[in-house]
Amino acid sequence: MQTDTQRAKFLESISQGNTVCDAVKAAGVSRATVYRWRDEDPDFSQAWYDAREDYVDSLETMAKKRAAVSTAMLIFLLKSYRPQVFGDGKTRDTRPASAEELATRAGRELEEIEARARRDMEKQRAELKGKAAAGDLLAQVMLADRAGH
Repeated sequence: MQTDTQRAKFLESISQGNTVCDAVKAAGVSRATVYRWRDEDPDFSQAWYDAREDYVDSLETMAKKRAAVSTAMLIFLLKSYRPQVFGDGKTRDTRPASAEELATRAGRELEEIEARARRDMEKQRAELKGKAAAGDLLAQVMLADRAGH
């Protein structure tokens, strides 16, 4: 199946340290496609995470082999990929989000959007009240119309 081959090519490219841009080119798919696969398929999401970790493991091995040689780029990459070992000690959660975590995140975002919409509506209502109080007929009509609905 074409999709399975494309997924395998993408994951192989990621495990070799290529960027998502390079990996989608190698697989012959779009960036949107691989992110859709990741969001919709927990197995693919885990495989992507594992492929990235395989690459980071190879970086760590390389760094250990080159311990006697100062390689700024290796240090930079290792600090970025494994900050708990090579960086500031703060762990960054890069594992794939579970369906429950995604639902919780979506719920929080929806609550934030609703709260922002309520604040915007209250601000508009206050502005209309101010204009209506100052004699603006259009504002008075709009307030009356909103009160009727």
